[in-house]
Amino acid sequence: MSKKAIFVCVKRDLTNPISWALREFEGKLMIRYCDNTKLLGMALADVTSACTIILDSVIGDESTIEFAKNVKNEKPFVKFLLIVSSGTAKEDVVALIQSKTVSGVLTRPFTAEQMSDNIYKLCGFQKKEVPWYMQTGFK
Repeated sequence: MSKKAIFVCVKRDLTNPISWALREFEGKLMIRYCDNTKLLGMALADVTSACTIILDSVIGDESTIEFAKNVKNEKPFVKFLLIVSSGTAKEDVVALIQSKTVSGVLTRPFTAEQMSDNIYKLCGFQKKEVPWYMQTGFK
């Protein structure tokens, strides 16, 4: 089975929690982190098959909503998981969902389990009964 591509473009304070949540998918995902939408756009230039993008709704002073719409128009196979910050208008999020630009939405703060559930859904993986972070090794 080939690895699924995941691009992560979020504020720096979310990088570690997302990395922690994605540990469950080691060996199944190829993860690439980008600091801004310009770098993400360059990374996506070569993408020709399905991938998932975890995108913060606001990075620095930049709203990423228009970026998401543009990428979805150019590459309709891309799935977006949008992380909604407090600075994002509810109407914008609703419009993205209704237009099917985003495939999933997480609001800040979120848990590792919520992130993991979205990745299972977006990548089409079968969910394990006991997540890796709850396994003790005791029988």
